[in-house]
Amino acid sequence: MKKVLIVTTNFSPEPTGIAVYTTDLAELLQANDFEVSVLTSLPHYPWWKVPRKFSHITEGESQQKLVNIIRVNHLIPPKMNALLRIRFELSLWWNLRRVSKRQLCNDFDAIIACIPTVAAGVVGKKIAKRLGVPFGLIVQDLSGAGAKQSGLRGGALISKVAQVVEGSVIKATDSMVVVSPAMRDVVTRLKIHSSKIYEISNYSARKIEVVNRGVARNRFGWKSDEFVVIHTGNMGAKQGLENVVETSKVLSRDSKVKILLIGHGNQEANLRKLCEGLENVAVMGAVADDQYSALLSAADLLLVNERSTQMEMSLPSKLTSYLYSERPVLAAVPRGGATWKFLDGIAELVEAGKPSLLARAIEDLSRDSEKRKRLASKGLEFARKNLDAEIGRAKYLNWVQELLNSR
Repeated sequence: MKKVLIVTTNFSPEPTGIAVYTTDLAELLQANDFEVSVLTSLPHYPWWKVPRKFSHITEGESQQKLVNIIRVNHLIPPKMNALLRIRFELSLWWNLRRVSKRQLCNDFDAIIACIPTVAAGVVGKKIAKRLGVPFGLIVQDLSGAGAKQSGLRGGALISKVAQVVEGSVIKATDSMVVVSPAMRDVVTRLKIHSSKIYEISNYSARKIEVVNRGVARNRFGWKSDEFVVIHTGNMGAKQGLENVVETSKVLSRDSKVKILLIGHGNQEANLRKLCEGLENVAVMGAVADDQYSALLSAADLLLVNERSTQMEMSLPSKLTSYLYSERPVLAAVPRGGATWKFLDGIAELVEAGKPSLLARAIEDLSRDSEKRKRLASKGLEFARKNLDAEIGRAKYLNWVQELLNSR
């Protein structure tokens, strides 16, 4: 039985983002006769704190579906700027390194790290080098590009530091997975040979079931005559959700549109403040996993919003769920960026950071039920062809097998 170590900052019980895929990969490998260990952090995303319901999860070892999980304590800043991001990464690096030296065995057959967290990549690379085993990398995002594009205060400084460190990690890999064509272009510019790069789109790891709209609306207490637009997931700098709040101010006074920003993140408190006194936009906490399908079904329109600088970042993980939900998708994203290219032809697209354009698109779609049906149908067709979980999992299994044979 081959032994694999996954080094990642994000893992279950975190409910969204990268954790969904690292958890699925670990359980997939375990179910296919691998012995899997995961070196990871405390559950903190997207809340940027350890929620009370997870306060029992501390540093140490545990098991989940036979996967051995090793967690480390670390700094969790409640907000982000350049200094806090660097302190966060250094805290992760130090503690992942400390615990890996003390608790990990020395007989793994391969090490897989998941970034954008630079610390996970650095520690994974060091462990693989020390053991002399293949080093695989899953590139969900890049901190260097992310800091530069997200508008984070002091982002230029973080970007320069992160790009140097990330570059050393990427160049040390025996094989890597990228989740989009845009990400492939980024790593190719680092002079990584194409034979080392595997493109595997994020698939729908979370099963989405269509729920009767009326039943779903009653569950959340939403009015039947409102046109409800929802944005789900992380509320961080790169989502640029201030644009959505400004959009609500541009909507016509007699509009029945209600916009809900649903989730958590380091911009949540600021967004709640911005929404004060506004009747057609509000912030709502994330729902439990077993309520997420109903949440999507209850909406009339699903929204993706990004900062205008988000050109080469990872694709929002919410897209896989959105497209399976049989609901139309509207994206306010940078023209020509990764998300724009991904959704072109299957979603309504408007330029990022332009509230008047977004408001017009929302109101036009609220009056055009036939167009909403067409968009929903196109999205579902695309998802079934390209985002099937079993196809994605088969690709990951093949990649891991090839990684093991790379030396």
